[in-house]
Amino acid sequence: MNLHTPARLATSGLLALSVVAGATAATTVPASAAASSVGTKACTEWVHLKTDVSATVKLRSGPGTKYVAMKQLSKDTKVYWDCNRGSTGSGKSWGHVQVKSGVNKGKTGWVARTYINTPMQLS
Repeated sequence: MNLHTPARLATSGLLALSVVAGATAATTVPASAAASSVGTKACTEWVHLKTDVSATVKLRSGPGTKYVAMKQLSKDTKVYWDCNRGSTGSGKSWGHVQVKSGVNKGKTGWVARTYINTPMQLS
């Protein structure tokens, strides 16, 4: 019996492809996990501030670009900034907000901190 027939080669190639694809699928984040919202459990600082966003920005399900962009907020959209992931003064931090105006009013999610306006404090 010849082990190198086209049918056997095709079968072994398909099996190898399945193994590689299976290994790849096992290392990716399932869509349901990426889509789930992290919420305030990821917060490291509490802010509690009514403000707005300084530019058109994505509202994400978690604090980082690896999370799903659920909605888009327009510049000047009013938000209630609950808390932060990372230091408030850091350009790499993320703010958890509740949208207070516009088409996404009532939605909650995460916005890159650099796009959340911080009002000046008068002495």
